Amino acid sequence: MLEKLSERLTDLLLMKGIIDRENREIYTYGFEALLSTVINFIIVLTIGIIAGIALESIFFVFMFGILRMYCGGYHAETHISCILTFTGIYGSAMIIAKFLPVAAGSVFSIIAGTISFVVILFLAPIEHKNKPFIDDEEAKFRKISRIIASMELISIYLITAFFPIAIKAAVLIALAMLSVTFVLILAKATEKRG
Repeated sequence: MLEKLSERLTDLLLMKGIIDRENREIYTYGFEALLSTVINFIIVLTIGIIAGIALESIFFVFMFGILRMYCGGYHAETHISCILTFTGIYGSAMIIAKFLPVAAGSVFSIIAGTISFVVILFLAPIEHKNKPFIDDEEAKFRKISRIIASMELISIYLITAFFPIAIKAAVLIALAMLSVTFVLILAKATEKRG
């Protein structure tokens, strides 16, 4: 369904003369990725609103998304699988955030954030077969992913040390980093099987 809609949108741009025919595949893939992201965000926001955790959901998705963009990681074979995988990751993170005792928030955040940071240092970025690195993108993405992961980890440390009242933010950042770590490890595991 997303593929057909993406093709129609691309064909519309072609008919209007906005894009060239040789870029058709790139635009189709871009529309598919955009539509999949929009659907994921709508699902997360809907669940967040219903569960009364809309702000937490948006914060988690932002922290996850900005890091995932440069780390890469697992990509599902279909859009439905992608949506289900992301919804599962999001749901698991929100359940942990909800039921993690407040007293364990600092320790959890520091341990999860630090472990995730180390994994990101060693594994990121992971290239996807449908979006290979161009020129020096791998080095650029490695540098940016390390900077973002460092900033997120420093935020966790600062919150736990100086702003214990905001420990929920540290937990959400740690869960976002842990989720990115999960998709990196999953990508490596499926790469070895394939």
